[in-house]
Amino acid sequence: MARNPNDYQIYYHVGLGKAASTYLQNRVFPVLEGIRYVHRDRYRRYPAIIDKTSDRRYLISREAAFRLDQRLNEFASFKPDARVILVLRRHDRWIASHYRRYVKNGGSLPFEAYADLDCSAPRIWGKEQMRFLPMIQSIEARFGSKPLVLFHEDLQRDPFRLIDQLCQFTGATYRRERIDLSVVHSSWSEKQLKFSRAVGKHLFAEVPEALAHTGLNRIQRRLKLWACYGVLGAAHLVPSRWLEDGPLIEPLSLERVRETFAEDWAACVAYAEANNPAPLTL
Repeated sequence: MARNPNDYQIYYHVGLGKAASTYLQNRVFPVLEGIRYVHRDRYRRYPAIIDKTSDRRYLISREAAFRLDQRLNEFASFKPDARVILVLRRHDRWIASHYRRYVKNGGSLPFEAYADLDCSAPRIWGKEQMRFLPMIQSIEARFGSKPLVLFHEDLQRDPFRLIDQLCQFTGATYRRERIDLSVVHSSWSEKQLKFSRAVGKHLFAEVPEALAHTGLNRIQRRLKLWACYGVLGAAHLVPSRWLEDGPLIEPLSLERVRETFAEDWAACVAYAEANNPAPLTL
């Protein structure tokens, strides 16, 4: 028999990808006390986990990215009064990090085509998909409450302040000595990524497409990732003069992204300042 939804509260972390999701999922959420964290690997089983346990608070984390609306709809149908946690990263840094992952995984489009600010039907990322304030408004509309809006940059500057806000929002506690502040993922070098982009142009589709069969798609992705790691490893053997001149991403292109979304970013910062719980004063 399913539990009465009024007997517990759920806090749902919506991960946008490349905004500290992996760090939070691996280093912060598991050590919070007073709340049961359902790991991302067990996401699909969260209804069964809730029914079989007696906790009063649950924290569930799942990356959404392109499927943000789908994830929000799925979760709102299960617990329409869930409280949502959204972590943002300044647009230019966020999309640049997404692009580096795309190239690392065999993508070959130039950055300007990957994050296309001019086309109404972009191949991957477009202007409207990259706005954050509509995401916040979408969360409010579905759940009837204001989300906790945190920032990747704050996690880098003052991680304990961010974790304090997270705990005030969820009612959880933590011990500072249990927080591991080390980096989860190391970065690939500019040379490796430029080589991967050059090779990927001949080996893989510019826009990845998933196979309809889930099992086959998983196998295809795994094989492709192995091939990409081989390419990245081989990049050490390639003289830099063989690669294209200039940076992987032109600074002017990133500056354009930053300027395009400056108003959106400022609105999100103002929203957080107005609605997030104040950090604890020690």
